[in-house]
Amino acid sequence: MNYPSHKFALIFFASVITVWLIAMAIIMRAGALSSDATGTMLAVFEPNTPSDKVFASIINAGGKPIRQTSFGFIWVVSSDEPGLAGKLKQNGAIGSYRNLPLSPTIAGCFALADAKIAEALN
Repeated sequence: MNYPSHKFALIFFASVITVWLIAMAIIMRAGALSSDATGTMLAVFEPNTPSDKVFASIINAGGKPIRQTSFGFIWVVSSDEPGLAGKLKQNGAIGSYRNLPLSPTIAGCFALADAKIAEALN
């Protein structure tokens, strides 16, 4: 039996997912903060990093931990001192992002991928 409509549906589904992934990668790259950024932001750490280690990294960077998201490796952090994003990176964060148009959970997954791609390019 030949099902050409199923083949079309699979190709269409794969195309939609591919376009979505590319768009998310562009959004994450554009949403990354520079090292001199300050204020309230999402700090993304490696997955499976213990919460106490993340908390200590935020404090050592001079940030004020506001809350943990549903994943322990993504935190909402704030500081009025310049350079919080750079200090977070020096203390183990893989990226800092501000007001993303998506949930922090999805943002964290894409932030991890974005950081790995940026690391490979440098």
